[in-house]
Amino acid sequence: MKLSVIIVNYNVRAYLEQCLRTVFKALEGLEGEVFVVDNQSTDGSVELVREKFPQVRLIANTENVGFSRANNQAIRIAQGEYVLLLNPDTVVGEDVFHKVVAFLDAHPKAGGLGVKMVDGTGHFLPESKRGLPTPQVAFFKIIGLSRLFPRSRVFGRYHLGHLPENENARIEILSGACMFLRRRTLDEVGLLDESFFMYGEDIDLSYRITLGGYENWYFPDARIIHYKGESTKKSSVNYVFVFYNAMAIFAQKHFAQSGGVFPTLIKGSIYLSAAAAIATRFLNRAMLPILDLLAVLVVLTLSPVVPHRWPFITEIGTDLAIGLVVVGWVALFGGYDRPLRFLPPVRALLALLVLGGGLWWSLDGTWTDILETALLCTWTTVLMLSVRLVLHLLRIKGYGLRRKERERILAIGSPAAAKHALALLWQTHFGLGWSHVIAPGTPEATPQALARTIRRQRVGEVVFCASDLTWSGIISLLEQLRHSGAEFKIAQPAREFIIGPSSIESLADLYVLDEHALNSPAAQRTKRILDVVIALVLLLASPVVLLLVPKAGQLLRQSLRVLAGDRTWLGYLETPRQGLRLPQLRPGVFDLSMLLKGKPRPRSTGRVNALYAKDYSPLQDLALVWRGLRSFGRR
Repeated sequence: MKLSVIIVNYNVRAYLEQCLRTVFKALEGLEGEVFVVDNQSTDGSVELVREKFPQVRLIANTENVGFSRANNQAIRIAQGEYVLLLNPDTVVGEDVFHKVVAFLDAHPKAGGLGVKMVDGTGHFLPESKRGLPTPQVAFFKIIGLSRLFPRSRVFGRYHLGHLPENENARIEILSGACMFLRRRTLDEVGLLDESFFMYGEDIDLSYRITLGGYENWYFPDARIIHYKGESTKKSSVNYVFVFYNAMAIFAQKHFAQSGGVFPTLIKGSIYLSAAAAIATRFLNRAMLPILDLLAVLVVLTLSPVVPHRWPFITEIGTDLAIGLVVVGWVALFGGYDRPLRFLPPVRALLALLVLGGGLWWSLDGTWTDILETALLCTWTTVLMLSVRLVLHLLRIKGYGLRRKERERILAIGSPAAAKHALALLWQTHFGLGWSHVIAPGTPEATPQALARTIRRQRVGEVVFCASDLTWSGIISLLEQLRHSGAEFKIAQPAREFIIGPSSIESLADLYVLDEHALNSPAAQRTKRILDVVIALVLLLASPVVLLLVPKAGQLLRQSLRVLAGDRTWLGYLETPRQGLRLPQLRPGVFDLSMLLKGKPRPRSTGRVNALYAKDYSPLQDLALVWRGLRSFGRR
C-alpha cells in the first residue's frame, strides 16, 4: 500500500465531511487507506463517518487522548509506505497525493514533506515552511523581530521568510496540519512524542527526522486549504497555555543540556510571551470600552460646564467612576456588540439625556441645567461615534461596521447548484441584497473577470459550488482572488451545507435575524439581565418568599445559582438528540413545558425549543417565569 491518511478529529463534523470528500477524490488511482481517530467528539462526527464513509478505518476514543497519542494509534496499524497526518479542517486538491508520492519516490532521503497551505481567504500560511526554533530563532520570534523583518535570513528564520513560497526547498520543520512522512523513517526515529498533548509534536518529530539523517522538504506544487484554527479553537486562553507549554517542553527536551542561562531565559521568555498573548486578547476585546471611557473623561475634563455648574460631580465620585457608569450604560444598549453599529451608543446617550434631564427637573433645575446635560451627552456621543468610525477605517480586526444581512453574493457553478446554494444562503441570511451566477468555463469565470465583477458589484461573498468545480480549481481561485476583499465559501456537493473560513451554514443550524435571535449578543445580554433582576428581587424579598412559597429554601438556592451563572430561570425542554443545533443555554430552573398542553412529545419539544430560540422575547420569559414561580413547590 502506498499511502495511509490519518485524520484526528475533535468536534468539527462539517469540516471533517468536506475533508474526507477531498481525500477520497485525491486517492483515486492510488492504493491507500484512510483513518479517522475521533477524540470523543460530541457533535455526531463518529456517526457521520460510520454512515457516509464506511470505507474509513474509524478509531472512536472514549476520551480525548490528545493529538500525538491519537495519531500514534493509527500509525501503529497503518500499512502505507507513506503516512499523511492531516487536520480535518483542510481541503486537499485532486492532484496533491499523486504529486507528493512521485516526489518522495524520487527523493529517498526525504523523510518528511510539507505542502503549500493557504487559509480560507486564499492567503499563504507562513507555517507551511518553518525553521528549527533554536534558542536564538525562538528568541527573535518572541521579541517580535521575526515579524518586523519577515524576510531576513537572521531574524525571519522561524518561518524561513527568505525562501520563495513557490519554490521547492529543504526545510527544517513541517506543519502537523499536513505532514507527509516516510514509514521507514518513522520506524527509525520513532513516532510522535506523546508528552506533547497538542502543539509542538510536529516540531519535535521534524527535528528528530533531521537528526536521523533524513531531509524535510517544502513542496509548493501541491496545495491545500487549511481553515486555520477550526480544529483547535485558538480563541481560548487555554490554547495560549497549551501552545506555549508545548514550546517550553521542546526547549527543555532539546536545548536544556547546552547549559548556561540561555535555555532558562528562553523558557522564561516563552511564558512571558504567553502572558502577553493573553493580555493582547483581552485588550483587543476591551479596546472599544476603554476608548469610550477615555472619551467620557475627555468630555468631563475639557467641558467648562462641569467644574462651575456641576460641583456635585466631585462630591458623588470621581470622573473615572462616572465614565465607568456611562460605559456600562452603553454596554446595556448593545454598544459593544459585533459587528459594531452607530445606533446603540446613540440610543444609550439619548436615554441618558432623558434620565439626566428628568433628574434635573425633579430637583428644580433650570432649562440651562438641562441644556448643559444635553451638551455633555452630545459631545460624548460625537466622540464615541468618531472612535468607531476610526476603528472601522483603520480596518482593525473585529471592529468593522459592515453588516452581513442582505449580502451581495456571487455564485460560481451550474445554474442548478448555484440556485440551491443561493436558496440556502437566502434562508440563512434572511434575504440577499444582490446575487449573480457565473458558470464555470465561461469568459466571466476567469480570475481576472471575477476580480472585476467583485470590485464593480461590491460583492461581499463568493460561493464556489464544489459539485461543478474541482477542488484544485477552487484552491487556485482562492489564491488568485485573495486581495478582492470578498469572503469565500464552498457549497458542498451533497448540498447540505456551505463552509466558510469561520462559518458553517445549513438548515440544521439556527440562523435568524440579530434583533430576535437567542444567539444574538443583545438577546443573551437581555436574558442574563432578566435572570439577575429576578434572582435579586427574590433574594431581597426572602422574608416574604419564606412565608408564602412552599420549598422557599430551594427557590432561594436556585436564585443564588442563577446569580452565579450556573442556571437560567427559563431553559429548553429536554429532548432526544436532534439535527437542529440551537444556541446554548444553561440548565433552566423552569422549562418551556408551560407552552405545551399535556405531556411533551419529542417532535413537539424540538419545535418549541426552536421557536423559542428563533423569536426570543423577554416579556415571554417574564410571563413564563412568573407562572413557574406561582406553582413552585406545589407540584
